[in-house]
Amino acid sequence: MTRNDLGITKGFLLALLPAALGGSLWEALGLPLGWLMGAAVVTGCFAMCNVEVVVPKPLYSVSLAALGAGVGLSITPDVAAVLLVWAPVMFVAACLGIAAAVLMTPLLARIGRMDRSTAFFSLLPGGVIEMANVGETHGADRTIVASLHAVRVAMVVGLLPLALYAAFPSSIKTVNDAATLSWSPLALVLLVGVTGGWAATQLGLPAAWLLGALVAVGLLSSLGFSSGRMPAPLMAGVQVLVGVSLGARFRRDRLSSVPRALAVGFPVLLVIMVGMAIAAATASLVTPISLPTLVLCFSIGGMAEMVLTSKVLGQNVALVAAFQAVRAVLVNASAGVVWRTVLSKSNTSLTPKG
Repeated sequence: MTRNDLGITKGFLLALLPAALGGSLWEALGLPLGWLMGAAVVTGCFAMCNVEVVVPKPLYSVSLAALGAGVGLSITPDVAAVLLVWAPVMFVAACLGIAAAVLMTPLLARIGRMDRSTAFFSLLPGGVIEMANVGETHGADRTIVASLHAVRVAMVVGLLPLALYAAFPSSIKTVNDAATLSWSPLALVLLVGVTGGWAATQLGLPAAWLLGALVAVGLLSSLGFSSGRMPAPLMAGVQVLVGVSLGARFRRDRLSSVPRALAVGFPVLLVIMVGMAIAAATASLVTPISLPTLVLCFSIGGMAEMVLTSKVLGQNVALVAAFQAVRAVLVNASAGVVWRTVLSKSNTSLTPKG
């Protein structure tokens, strides 16, 4: 293990207990996504002090597989049939997210004084790492892209649950009547989930550990082999790790290097967020799905964070996961094509020359 690896491990261990205590405090206060948001805020404080906090990859991968497995348990044959019916709407919602990024790119580029490739890949609602990598191959500034995606996910996770609590208090359900899995079924579900997650990584799927576990356990559940829910302590631990991973992205040295991009990017992302909520409200007029669930389906947050949000708020978690998965796959598959065919010809640096 190198000195850098030791420093990263030390930072994680240093932040983990305070993050868990922060999560428990938020949860005790009855705040939405308490374990996740409390851990994210505390870890963000460490990151702002330039303490490098990185969740060990094996631990984070297994936690995402556990989250995906928990969602997969809710996929009964009836639920699977409903998901197939909604597939066209999932595609439309994903296309709307891409279209919103295309439409707002010129505005962010001009006011934020950045080239259009950086603006586009900063707004495209894909994964933080995926968009930073793909954007860099097309000339985007990796630091700005990663920073704005961290802001996007944090903004959606921080604001959306609060807005839903305030606007639809009667639609928020925090009680899950399903029985907690006993040790033997739990071990089987986790084994299947981790296997599915590993297989998805070999296929190069976005959010592979979560998505692969969801599909694998969903197939198991839809065939009637397993039912129930994950133990609450396990899901609290998953929330804490996701929160630590989110908060760790807000390093002061990174954010202080792109203040204008952040100042302009926040309101632009907020406009997109509101626009997607309006699209969800429109869809709710002609569908039997509740508006809170549709808002989460159409939202531009990260897949893990939105799945956790829907689970904590008692919404249709399988439907939200399916919408988010379709968007993640479509965005990652089309990002380069959309850039080359729609925006690349007008890509000019708007940063004043020194």
